[in-house]
Amino acid sequence: MFWKTNNSTEQKDIFRNEIFQEYLDPDRLARNLTLAISKKTKSTSGHIHIHFRNRLDHVVYIWSNGLLRKVVAKSPDCPKGQCIKWERSDFCNYEPKEVIGQLHDEISFIRIDDWRLSKTWRSYRKFIRWLS
Repeated sequence: MFWKTNNSTEQKDIFRNEIFQEYLDPDRLARNLTLAISKKTKSTSGHIHIHFRNRLDHVVYIWSNGLLRKVVAKSPDCPKGQCIKWERSDFCNYEPKEVIGQLHDEISFIRIDDWRLSKTWRSYRKFIRWLS
């Protein structure tokens, strides 16, 4: 989707938006998380918590060896290691793999909480900058 434009800022924005769109694909996200985190921790698996504005529940993406293995919903009342049924979550109107693409503008907090790496971001764009 490249077209001729006289404005180099506009070209950069188009390129940035295309890259950003690619990161809305949860399978690509899992591959990139594996690459980024394995460089820092030598781990090829993990999970990331994604919180959204005006929702009590949050989503956890679980990946290993570059593949997205599972998307689950967690409630504030869930004990560690447990999740709630997707149908009873704040995300029941979305398919698990669609949440990040549909609600990326509502992301308020992202957290990787692993014994090897603990990191947080306040927006999806900041997270993508770290990831790419």
